[in-house]
Amino acid sequence: MPNILEIDKDIYNALVESFGKDALKEKIDGILLSAIENRIEYYTREILKFEEKYGVSFKEFEEKWNEEKIENRHSHEIEGDFIDWEMLEMEKKDLLLVLAKLKGFKKK
Repeated sequence: MPNILEIDKDIYNALVESFGKDALKEKIDGILLSAIENRIEYYTREILKFEEKYGVSFKEFEEKWNEEKIENRHSHEIEGDFIDWEMLEMEKKDLLLVLAKLKGFKKK
């Protein structure tokens, strides 16, 4: 039995009018995959800004952080960057796992 996703009635009607009921599920699946891919691209661009700023990957930055080799690491800017960068890395990793699973389902 499929899961149910609630969509606003007006949006649903507009989608059915545009694509037809039969094609709607496939279109929504494609839209969701595209949204995930776009979010991954966004995270990648944001991560790149930190890599350019600090000249290292997050893994290297985190190692330096843990070894207390980051000068002024508890300054508002650097600590905030660390937290934001870590969040971006975690979100990107989670979405990549979801995307891999979804693409695996689509191949079946």
